[in-house]
Amino acid sequence: MAGEDPLRRRLQDLPRSAWVIFSGMFLIKFGNFLNVFLVLFLVARGFSAFQAGVALGVVGVGAFIGNAVGGTVADRFGRRTAIAVSMFGSSAATALVPLTDGLFETTALVGLVGVFAQLYRPAAGALLVDVVPEKQRVTAFAVLRLAINVGMAVGPLVGGLLSGASYTYVFLGDALFSFAFGVLALSTLPGGRPPVEAPAGEAAAKAKGRGRGKGKGKGGYREVLSDRPYLLFLGSMVAATFVYGQSTATLPLHVTDAGFDNKVYGLLLGLNALLCVVIELPLTKHTERRNPRRVIAAGLALLGIGMALTGAMQAVWLLALTVVVWTVAETVYTPIANAYPAEFSPAHLRGRYQGAEGIAHTLGGALGPAVGGLLYSISPPLHWTACAAVAALGALLVLGADPGNRREVSAPQPADTPEPAAAA
Repeated sequence: MAGEDPLRRRLQDLPRSAWVIFSGMFLIKFGNFLNVFLVLFLVARGFSAFQAGVALGVVGVGAFIGNAVGGTVADRFGRRTAIAVSMFGSSAATALVPLTDGLFETTALVGLVGVFAQLYRPAAGALLVDVVPEKQRVTAFAVLRLAINVGMAVGPLVGGLLSGASYTYVFLGDALFSFAFGVLALSTLPGGRPPVEAPAGEAAAKAKGRGRGKGKGKGGYREVLSDRPYLLFLGSMVAATFVYGQSTATLPLHVTDAGFDNKVYGLLLGLNALLCVVIELPLTKHTERRNPRRVIAAGLALLGIGMALTGAMQAVWLLALTVVVWTVAETVYTPIANAYPAEFSPAHLRGRYQGAEGIAHTLGGALGPAVGGLLYSISPPLHWTACAAVAALGALLVLGADPGNRREVSAPQPADTPEPAAAA
């Protein structure tokens, strides 16, 4: 089993295309300056904080659309094509942001950035499923998260230095990193299109897994949305992102209300990032061998406990302890959850299944700050209790998200061969 191999051996066995995805994710998360500095950029141009917040919200709407469109592009035109279109489109749109003047033009442009910047996501996830053998997928998605966490931890520091010189450098830097990933994808990732029809054996297994007794799928997102076990999984991911999003939505409010300054909040987030980098990848050796639904449910339950305890803590060391609790929860459930859509998706719909997961996270990310902030303003104890309840609901949902007997018929594609051509 994969979990019995030394970590170094498991990493060495990952195919080349997976490492290209890891490298590309590091590049774009390192250079993700637009999301971090957009509000400051607009305020410096004389717009209000509310107007800047609306513009940032439009980026989120664009990301929602980008995930949905990206799943279709990945399945119809290929993973490499989707990633290249995403990166080059995002690069061009981001580079134009400092050249805009009016609020409407800038907001529309950053919304377009949001679409292009997320269009790659389903393709990247689908490609990992394509090329990585099943027993190595949890490890692959854990490495992917490591690349993301390291990039996001270091990148804003560089962005801060660039913003001190000019915000134009910030957006050009962001555009440059996206362009670099686009070039890397075109030059190293396998091309071609994925199959457009599921193999007969896979379709039969899929129908059996759903227990519907129907042999004919609806195709596209209609088939994804008719997959009831997968919808339960998506609901659990909305709940997970809602609760985890409180780390940036209401945790800073609690830290302030407890009498501490922003430095303490920054240290708490730094502790979270450090723990993710240190413990997540080794932890997958133990979690990937267990029932994925139970692992995800346990992680969500622990996440709810950690967040609920946050509201009761007033000392810095106790707040740090709660951060440890919900960070361990994050490292337990996230790599498993990222790999879990592969248990449901036939090869010809992998992009759309990944896109649906991205939409679930986007929805949870939008609801978390809005609903969480509202509840916190009404009653902080009510808010933290609600976080525990939402996490518990997510755990219950994922326990029911059983893919059944669906099994992949075709072997994963080797990293050094092109994707299969479209089926006739």
